[in-house]
Amino acid sequence: MSWFAVDDNADTHPKIIAAKNAAVGLWMRAGSYASQHLTDGIVPGVIAKMYGSKAQITKLVEVGLWHEHGHTCPRPKCQQPAPGDYYMHDYLEYNPARAEVTARRERAAAKKRDYRERQQAPGAQGGRRPQQPAYDEQPLPDPAPPTSAARPIPADWQPSAEDVETAQLARADAGLPQLTAQQLDQVTRKFVRRQLDDQRVAPAWGGRWQQWAENERTELAAPGGVVVPLQQPTRSQQQVAGLDRLRERLNGGSAS
Repeated sequence: MSWFAVDDNADTHPKIIAAKNAAVGLWMRAGSYASQHLTDGIVPGVIAKMYGSKAQITKLVEVGLWHEHGHTCPRPKCQQPAPGDYYMHDYLEYNPARAEVTARRERAAAKKRDYRERQQAPGAQGGRRPQQPAYDEQPLPDPAPPTSAARPIPADWQPSAEDVETAQLARADAGLPQLTAQQLDQVTRKFVRRQLDDQRVAPAWGGRWQQWAENERTELAAPGGVVVPLQQPTRSQQQVAGLDRLRERLNGGSAS
C-alpha cells in the first residue's frame, strides 16, 4: 500500500485557497488514484472527468495544481502529460516514484521468501512444525486438577485444641470472659449450622471458627434454660446491687 502525501500546511496554501473546496476535493481524489496505481502523478483525462466537473478541472489548472499537455512549469520533476491527461504539480517532490515503490515491494517479498526458506530448511531451528492431526482427531486434554480442596463443613465438625486455645487467648486480650466447655460446644454447633445453611465451602475451618469464637458476645444458654451472660455487669448495675445488700444489712440489724 502506498500513500498520497499532503503537506500539513496545505490548508493555508495560496493555491488551495484559490481552488476552493470543490476543486480541492477533486485534487485529493486524483492524488489517491495516482498513488494507488503508481502513475507518478499522471491523472488520466477519463479519471479527471469521472471524479470531477469541467469547472473543477479548469480551476485546478488555473491555480497551478494541475498541468495540461504542453505546460511550461520549470520544475524538473513535473512531467509532460499526454494530450487530454493532466499532471499533478510537484507530485514526485512529496511522493515516491513508481520505480521506488516497486523496488521496495520486491525487496520486502524477497525477505519473506528468504525467511520462509530458512524456516523450512531441514534441521533448521524453529522450522516448520510437524503436521497436527485434525481438530476432531486430537485427544482431549486431561481435566485440570481442582484448584483447591474446598468442601462443605462436616455436620460433626469440632475445633482442635489449638483452635480453642487461640480463641481463648484472643478473648482474653480483648477483655472478654473465657468460654466454658459447654459454651464452646454451643458456639461450635451454632457455627456449623450457619456454614451449612449458607452452603459455604472451604479447605479448612479452624481459622473461621476461631474468629467466630473470638467475636462471640451473645448470651449463651446454660443447662436448664438458664441464661448465662458472658459480659461483666456494668458499673451502674454493681452500684444498685451494693445498695441492695446495704439495705438488707440495715434491715437485719434493726430487727435484732
